[in-house]
Parts: sequence; structure tokens; C-alpha cells
Amino acid sequence: MLTGNEIRDLFLKFFEEKHNHRIIESSSLVPDNPTVLLTTAGMLQFVPYFLGLEQPNFDPPRAVTCQKCARAGGKDSDIENVGRTPRHHTFFEMLGNFSFGDYFKKEVIPWSWEFVTEYLKLDKNRLWITIYNDDNEAFEIWKKMGIPEERILRKGKKDNFWGPPGATGPCGPCSEIHYDLGKEFKCSENCGIATCECDRWVEIWNLVFMELFQDENNNIYPLKKKNVDTGMGLERITMVVQGKTSTFETDLLKPILDEVCKMSSVEYKKSEKIDVSLRIITDHARCVTFLINDGVLPGNEGRNYVLRMIMRRALRHGKILGLELPFLHKLVDVVVKNYSKAYPDLITNTDKVKNIIRQEEEQFNKTLDRGYKILEELLAEKKDISGEDAFKLYDTFGFPLELTVEIAQESGLKVDIKGFNKEMAEQKTRAKAAAQKISLTDDLVYVDIEKEFGSTEFVGYEKNEAKATIIAKVEDVKDSSFVDIILDKTPFYAESGGQVGDSGILENDTLKVEVLCTFKVNKLFVHRCKILEGEVFMNDFVNAKIDVARREEIKIHHTNAHLLQAALIKVLGNEVKQAGSQVEEGRTRFDFSFSRAMSYYEIKRVEKIINDWIGEKLEVSTEVMDIREAQKTGAMALFGEKYEDKVRVVSIGNISKEFCGGTHVKNIGDLRLIKIVSEGAIAAGTRRIEAVAGKCAIEYLNAKEDAIDKLSTHFKTPYEEVYERVEKLQEENKSLQKELSTVQTVMAKQKFASYVEKAVNIDCGKLFVAKIDAMDANAVKEGVEYLGQKLGDSIIVVIAPKTDGSGSTIIAKVSDNFVAKGVNAGKIVSEIAAKCGGKGGGRPQFAQGGGKCEGIEEALEDFKKSV
Repeated sequence: MLTGNEIRDLFLKFFEEKHNHRIIESSSLVPDNPTVLLTTAGMLQFVPYFLGLEQPNFDPPRAVTCQKCARAGGKDSDIENVGRTPRHHTFFEMLGNFSFGDYFKKEVIPWSWEFVTEYLKLDKNRLWITIYNDDNEAFEIWKKMGIPEERILRKGKKDNFWGPPGATGPCGPCSEIHYDLGKEFKCSENCGIATCECDRWVEIWNLVFMELFQDENNNIYPLKKKNVDTGMGLERITMVVQGKTSTFETDLLKPILDEVCKMSSVEYKKSEKIDVSLRIITDHARCVTFLINDGVLPGNEGRNYVLRMIMRRALRHGKILGLELPFLHKLVDVVVKNYSKAYPDLITNTDKVKNIIRQEEEQFNKTLDRGYKILEELLAEKKDISGEDAFKLYDTFGFPLELTVEIAQESGLKVDIKGFNKEMAEQKTRAKAAAQKISLTDDLVYVDIEKEFGSTEFVGYEKNEAKATIIAKVEDVKDSSFVDIILDKTPFYAESGGQVGDSGILENDTLKVEVLCTFKVNKLFVHRCKILEGEVFMNDFVNAKIDVARREEIKIHHTNAHLLQAALIKVLGNEVKQAGSQVEEGRTRFDFSFSRAMSYYEIKRVEKIINDWIGEKLEVSTEVMDIREAQKTGAMALFGEKYEDKVRVVSIGNISKEFCGGTHVKNIGDLRLIKIVSEGAIAAGTRRIEAVAGKCAIEYLNAKEDAIDKLSTHFKTPYEEVYERVEKLQEENKSLQKELSTVQTVMAKQKFASYVEKAVNIDCGKLFVAKIDAMDANAVKEGVEYLGQKLGDSIIVVIAPKTDGSGSTIIAKVSDNFVAKGVNAGKIVSEIAAKCGGKGGGRPQFAQGGGKCEGIEEALEDFKKSV
């Protein structure tokens, strides 16, 4: 039986060695196209070839790939189905072969049949073909391959025609190869591939024939050069070849699934509810590993938000399985082991990936705990939970609705699901109003607009306002109040180089639209707008005005990024290399390579250097230069960034010179002041500084001063002595805690001394099993140790409610003579905790855990009976 790795290699070699294709390495999950959230298909890296914008640099123009893909955002998202079906995934690999004006149907159809029947050895009697209604050419070719006519089904546009990626573009019919898993998987007596889309029928390979072009009036014309774009999901074809009914049971995913089962101490295929959680964690662990490996970090926007959402979804389901956070990072090793042969860079980045996941887990764990506390407060009111409160738990604390409902039911309460859904819908509306630059579709319509009208003239370095002509618009098909507007020229800066895009207004006598953000597609500037008044008409003149106050703050914070880099190099040395930045109106975020945390004094020194430079009021100059000349001047370029032959060089006195296309102040005196707000790690060897400048820095210092003044007033202490006062209080508190612990230990020993007589005799020793009064966990531990000394050979199991009411402490102690007979304290605690909705474990001689208060008596009785 072929493994998943062998199928991948076999496919690539089949097209390379037998059919003269060039093997092209998988592109990143972060696509070059800024209108695309994530790489969702194998053809994405070849779009310029399909559109005729570029020519392949290999001959013949044939390519074969195994492309990493992720579908977890936008129209192609599969995330809602992941875990609930046998073969949906957020991450998958797409095998594909491509022809750019070379071969066509009569070649690729026989090749595909040869591969699945002769190389993969699939049963021909289980294979079915679907074609587009009018594609007689494909029908005849399939028939010549010996396939009975009744197994070649004609279908309409919905199933077997690939439309253009935007309003216009290449399109064409497709042929699909389907595999029948067998009658035992039929959904009904009428189950058939012609009408049914149940799990019995598996689409394994899609052959798309791009032979047509659709214009803006939906007219379709034949293309001069006909292209082929095929896609076969590696997980699905592996499932079929290995005789499985779920992709999660193939050797691509089963090792990860097995590790999740081992970690959570549950078995697969014992409960469908548990299986859903197991599959979700398995899929998401693989997806986040690959996303982070390709440079995506958890965040609140675009693909960064998608990563965070996937991670938190996995963590929620870990909670459902009883897993304690952090746990997800532990799955990285098994993912790397399974995939490093095909993707060796995973080995290099293993530690980085694990560190980033662990940091996110620890952060979310704090949020989730706060969510639990808020939910407990709501339940204490003995009222049904409102949709608003349930949504707050979900949105603010990442608290899953399913857990809210489950815990509420245990208290005999309900959750307003309709209200929750209403809040969710309103959030989506708000999110849309604040739409980001990333389009959730691969809108190649922008490429067509640029081909027709050329690039946008940017006048924003010199002007804040300009008269411009509307040359194109892309409407939101779901909400007509939103539209993307393209102008012949614009003062709006489009997001790039880490600087956010401008916002503002476009207006004339009959129209007023708010520009929410501006982004670039190649050299086309796209204004994402909300219509306030009127209607958008092509060729109308508009007055384009940026939000000047916002732009000024952005300029201040972008200039600050240049100063930060120069000062960091001055303080930390040439090890510092910029690793990214985000410049907004309210902050500068600067990422840089460095092997350790900065000290307090280093941070203060960087601050002082920059503020001293600001005091010198150095001029900022820009010059457009030939890239080779710019490099000779020593100007710094961002590693990995692509630059054109002509570059813009920004210089600040003699302290900084960088390639940069952003906007900056003319004199750094405009910054007035900078303050570093935070410094920390975002990955192994990568640090992040956040800083504020200008009025934002003054507001930041004013807020800190207010906080210090409040403390000073509260403690009736001069502000310069507040630190010493707080430090003294902490020492006093620490001392009191120590005294309290001593008292609790003495009291616990006295309490446990009374339990000596309550122990019962059993073979070879004593047995004490009891639920006792509420007590501090450390005191319980001390008491159990004391009781063990008094009883000698014994088995002790104690459960005590925690003093803060958050559950119960479970402790077991087993003497060595009982351990030798197979009694295990770790197993005792684990089994009791599981029955109380908790978790625990430890050594055979001593173990500790926690659980809910419900079910304690029953769990103890079950244990007594077992003894």
C-alpha cells in the first residue's frame, strides 16, 4: 500500500519524467497577491502565466506541483466543516499539473486515467467521470479510454464549469474523476452520483480546461492559447488508495490524531462528539504549524487573525477533552516528523513554531480563565444567560458557546442562542464597515482593470487633495453600500511597507463616499469605500481628500520606525536586522532580529538617543535613485523585499538612510517625544518593540502620571516614594502569607491527627478514604504526608473543596508495599478526577489533581469498592 509521501513523489515524477514537466516548489501559504488572504489553490502562483502577463521561464511551458493550501477565511473557507465531516481540512496539499498554452484535453485526459488506474491501481469499476454539458470533445476522449457512456455524466455550470476569478477573465469547462466508496456508504435507496453529494462519492481529481474568456458583459470568446489547470487533493487520494473512509485515518494525519488521543487519554471512534474535537485538534495543529512556518503570526487582522482563530478553536476543543493548556505546541514535533521529508524547512523552524504557539496558548489560557469567572458570576444570579453576555464571553474571552450552554444546563439554566446569533451578525456588520485591505476572494478583476487603464498615479507625497476621475469600480454583491473605487490618480497612500493605507473622503456635487482604507494590487490603488450619499458613476470627477490629521500621525510614527532601527543598531550592534513593522496613526510596531531580551537600561538608552536626535531637529530628505547607486550610498534595504530599478531613499541627517516608499515628516522635531511602550519576544530570535510618538507619547505619559497620582493619594505618599511603598507592602504580604501557611499546616496536622483512628484495616496495612472540610491545597498535602507517617503502610485518598470555591483538591498517597502490589496513586487520582470533571496524576507513591465538587461522593464510593 502506498504511503501519502510515496503518492506525492509518484505524482511529481510521473509528470516530470514521463511527460516533461518542470517540478515547481510549493509557494508560500502567504501569497504574493495582496488581494488574496491565503494560498487556496495550486494555480495561484501561476496566475500571471494564465493571464499572459508573464511567460514561463521553462520550456516546454508545463509545470507540476504539490502546493500547500489553506482554506480558513473568505469564500473558500472550510473551517465550519472541519472535524464534522470525514475529509474537510483547513490545511491540505494540492497535487496539480499545468499547461500554459501547450497541451490540452487529448493529452491530459489519457494521462490522468493512466495515473489513477496504472500507477495508483484504482479499481476502474469504481471510477466515474463528470463533464460539462456541452463538452463533447471531452466526452469522446473519455469514451476512447474505454469508459462506458453511462459512467460519463454531463453536468451544468454549477458543477462542471469554472468561471473567471473576477468579473472578467479566463474560464472554461472541467472534467472530474470521482471514486465510489461502495454501496455500504449510500445515503438512501436513490443514492447516485448524478444527483447526490453524500460521502459515498469522492471527487479525487479535477481537470480544468481554460479555453474561454468572459468579458464584462458576460460574453464568452475562445482563447488563442488554451491552458490546463488540474487539482488533486493529496489527503483525499491517499484516503482512497489506502482504503480508508476518512482522511484522518490516512498515514498523513493518523500519527497526529494518535498523539492527540494519547495526550487526552481518550479513544477514537468511541463517541462522535469526542471524535469531532479530536479531528479538529488534529487538523488545526497541522495547519497552524505550516502557517507559522511560512511567517504568519497570531494577530487581530487578516491572515494573522485567521491563525489566531484556528489556534483558539483547537484550544477550545482541547478544553472540551479535558486537556490543560498549554498543549497544542506539543503536537508540532509529530507534524514535523510526518512532513519534514517534503518540507525540510519545518525542521529548521521547529523551535520557533513551538514557541509562538506556546505563547499564544498561555495568553489565551489567561483569557479563558477570566471567562470562566465571569460565567460563574452570571450563573450565581440564577437567571438565564442573555445573548449579549454569551457573546461577550465568546468575543472578548474566546469562550466557546457550546461550553456556555453546557455549563448553564448543569445549573438548570438556558442561553439565549437567538440573541447570541444576533450579536454575532451585528459584529460581522461592524467588521465589514471596518473592512481591511485583504479581499477574501482572489479578485483578478483588479488585474484586468490595470491592464485596461494602466497603473494609478500617486500624488500623495506632494498633495493631500486632488481632482481625479473614477475609471473603475468593483461592487460588493452582498452589500451595495460598499464599493472599491479606482481613480486615475490619488493622494491616498496604499498600504505597503508596513504603513497603513490612508482614509478620507471622495466627493462631488452628487456623491459622497468614505474611504475606509486604501490598498494596492500590483500598481493599482484601490479605495475601499462606504457610500454615504449618491451613486458611483464611471468617468465622474471627484475631489479626493485624505484625512490629513490621521496622515500626520502616521508620518510621525513611520519616521519613528527609521529612528528606532538606527538607535537599536547603535545600542545593540549589527546583529539587529529589521524583521517587519506596522506603522499606524497611534503607534509604531518594530520587529527585529536579536538573540535575547533587552535590558531596562538598553531600552532607556534607545529612548534617550532618539529623543536627543529629535531635539536636534534633523531634516528628513528623500531622493529617487537607481537601485545600484542607492546601494552604493549604504542605504539599508529590508531583507526579502522586492524593489524596482528606481527606489526612493529616505535620509535623516547622517544617522539613517533607508529604501522606503512611505510618508515621513520633513523634520524629526515634529515627533516632539517618543516613548517605548513594550519590548518582548514574538519568536525565537525575533523581538518586537512598540512605541508611541508626538501627542500619543504625551497622552501615554499623562495616563501613567494619573495612575501614579492616584497611588500617591491613596497611600498618602509623595509620588517619588510610591515604588518603595508598594515594594514594602509586597514584602509584608509575602511575610503574612508565609505565616498563614505555617498556621494552616499546623491546623492541618491537628485535623489529620484525628483521622488516624478513622483509618480501616485492610490486607497489608491501613486505608483512609474521605471527603474533608474545605482547606488550602498545600495544607491538604501537608496533612496527607503527616497522616501517612502516622499510619505507616497505607493507602490514603482525600478530597477537599478549595477555599476559594473553584473546585476540589484530590490527593492520593500510597506506601511502597502497596505500590509493589500494583496500587498506583497517579492512576487513582486520574480516575477520580475524570469522574469529577477534572484532571490529575503523578507518581505511584503520591499524586495530586483537581475536579469539580459534583460527583465527589460517588467517585470515592467507586474507589472504595474497587479496593
